[in-house]
Amino acid sequence: MAAWMDAQDVDIWLLTEVRRDWDPRGGRLVVAPPRGIDNKEKRWAGIETALPLGGLRERPTLEHAAEEGLALTRLEVGGARPSSVLVACSVLPWRGAGEYWPGLPVSQAAQFRYVLDHHVARIGAERLPGEPLIWGGDFNQQLTRPFWGATVGGATALRSAFDRLGLVAMTEQAQHLNADSHAIDHLAVSRDLVVVDSVAAVHRPGWGGGQLSDHAAYTAEVRVTIPTGS
Repeated sequence: MAAWMDAQDVDIWLLTEVRRDWDPRGGRLVVAPPRGIDNKEKRWAGIETALPLGGLRERPTLEHAAEEGLALTRLEVGGARPSSVLVACSVLPWRGAGEYWPGLPVSQAAQFRYVLDHHVARIGAERLPGEPLIWGGDFNQQLTRPFWGATVGGATALRSAFDRLGLVAMTEQAQHLNADSHAIDHLAVSRDLVVVDSVAAVHRPGWGGGQLSDHAAYTAEVRVTIPTGS
């Protein structure tokens, strides 16, 4: 997996179901809080990058069950006028998530909204005025029919969240690993980061005669300026 990732020459990875001791190979790894199911090494979400990191203003609300599905960090970027980009990686509940994620409501729809609403609130509270945002991860929800294992209400809520944050979903029409439905993993970015005609590419790396993962990987080009010498 590390060899395949290194070959992609990607600056920022949004990772899901990652171990906190994953070797970032010269970069930095920011992970979500411990999972309530095991409280050990594996975390729902993580962000790996070799780019310079900035500090966060807000403290995680660890008493909220949705917090374990969110990794959040800030990149220090810029040029003539240094600035920053907020980066968030989420895992949202899937059908049957309550068995593996303590503290969620009972129904699938309520679980999805409970975590989604908390992540949007946390991102909004941390985001600086006018700060660009990159938000992605395993949302377990297609934006485009057919909705396999997901819901119409979930798609509506997710679209609304992206719109509220001023984001463009670069994976809206991307295919799922099985190529029979659309992506449930998404990458959404602020409009001013979008490169013209840039959409997410779908990767299905193989391993041992099968697939390296039960999810496809998605990459996209965004316009982020990095300080000279970084």
